[in-house]
Amino acid sequence: MILKKPEDCNSAEEVRNEIDKIDHQIIKLYGERHKYIEEIVRFKEDEEGIIANDRKKQVLHDRRKWAQENRLDADTFEKMYITLIESNIKRELEILKLKKANLD
Repeated sequence: MILKKPEDCNSAEEVRNEIDKIDHQIIKLYGERHKYIEEIVRFKEDEEGIIANDRKKQVLHDRRKWAQENRLDADTFEKMYITLIESNIKRELEILKLKKANLD
């Protein structure tokens, strides 16, 4: 993906088009990430392993740090990742339930 530099854009429309390109790539990456979320359930045995509070804390800490390193608002990114993690946990629990039902 080739992007114009922000300073090379000549209109708000050009800036918006570049933002759209970036957002499209971000969504594609989240799609790839989601494949891993669904796959990790193979290595988890129970709800506690899925909820993994220690891992959740570490992930949030790291994402806050990465946001700060990129001069972004850490609170905003923490909120985004809390929502994402909660969604991931919900999906993993669904998969675990199906996995257990198939074993019975």
